[in-house]
Formats: sequence, structure tokens, C-alpha cells
Amino acid sequence: MSTTVKLVSGDGFTFVIDKHVAEHSPTIKNMLDVSHGGAFTEALTNEIKFPEIKGKVLEKVCQYLHYKHRYAAEGSTDRVPDFNFDLELSLELLMAADYLDC
Repeated sequence: MSTTVKLVSGDGFTFVIDKHVAEHSPTIKNMLDVSHGGAFTEALTNEIKFPEIKGKVLEKVCQYLHYKHRYAAEGSTDRVPDFNFDLELSLELLMAADYLDC
């Protein structure tokens, strides 16, 4: 069983991230779930294609998933730093976050 997953943007950029990190998105987690007979091909290949998401947006989504994984796992009472991104990506990030439920 693979411990990584490939996320592929609509413009062909590929991001390989840890499966536990990717599963901070409930949408991705459901796509990779093999407990229900692997209903999605993605569960068998560990590769998910997002034809509507550009590479620069998917890169920021991956960064956010790592950020979420890091700070959710720490359980620290310290102040969590802001997650910064370019305002020009706001609408596309909002749409991707809505789809990925993250």
C-alpha cells in the first residue's frame, strides 16, 4: 500500500504528497478509501487528476494541507501562524477549497 498520493493539475503539474497529509481533505480521503471496495479508480492508482484546478492553485492547496497537518497534529496552545497566499489566487483557491472541503 502506497504512502504517497499524486495530485495532478489540469495543466499537467504533478504533486506527490504523503497520503495522511492529503487526507486532510475529506474529498481526497473519500476518493482514496478502499474500504468500500475501492469505488474510485483513484483508490487503486493513488493518483487523482483535477482537470479544473491550475498547477499554481493545486500547489497552494498542497501547501495548505501540509500546514493543516502540521498544526492539527501539534495540538499546541501556541498561536498558529497565518497561512499566506497571493490575493490574485483568492477566487480560484476558494473554489478549490470548496470542492476539496478543506
